[in-house]
Amino acid sequence: MNLRPPPFTDDQFEKLAAWLERRPAGIFDIVELEGLLTALVIGPNAVHPSLWLPKVWGGKNPKFKDLTELNHFIALVMGLHNDLALIFDQAPDQFEPTFHESQGAGRPIQIVDEWCFGFLKGMRLDAAGWKPLKREQPQLLKPIELFGSKAGWRELDAGGAAKMHRLWSPKITPSVRAIHAYWIPHRLLKHPEFSGDPLH
Repeated sequence: MNLRPPPFTDDQFEKLAAWLERRPAGIFDIVELEGLLTALVIGPNAVHPSLWLPKVWGGKNPKFKDLTELNHFIALVMGLHNDLALIFDQAPDQFEPTFHESQGAGRPIQIVDEWCFGFLKGMRLDAAGWKPLKREQPQLLKPIELFGSKAGWRELDAGGAAKMHRLWSPKITPSVRAIHAYWIPHRLLKHPEFSGDPLH
């Protein structure tokens, strides 16, 4: 029997978001965390949680009240990770990043910087592994780098922030889906047992 994890609920998402906001170190924003986890899920190599969890909680020795709190926190983070893995395994064309929103000129404007910043942070955890994509199809990373890096922010300012946002922010989601598709042959070749199973 192939046991799948239960879906990550809105209540769990909100609980994890509130928990991150209270953390004294590490990642404070769940949108940034989702970006980081997305890069890990769709990237070229499996990165063990022991390598990326310290980035989430801010160091090798996280501060929690007790072991129960630590385990609960890890369960929520892994729940979000597995939910993303399940989406890309079963319906990658339906993936939509979670973005913050602000009101502008009477309509909501998506704030994409935190998500993109988190995605690039996830890429840096396997920098060597991502080199082929950066070399062969750098255009796929362009929208994410624009909103998630200092060099990109300078380019946004130079081109007119509002205009560049309108032009480039809609390209983030299709770029992420294309990045996922780019790495599938690599992951299957390197790890024949890998099938996108979120329990891996």
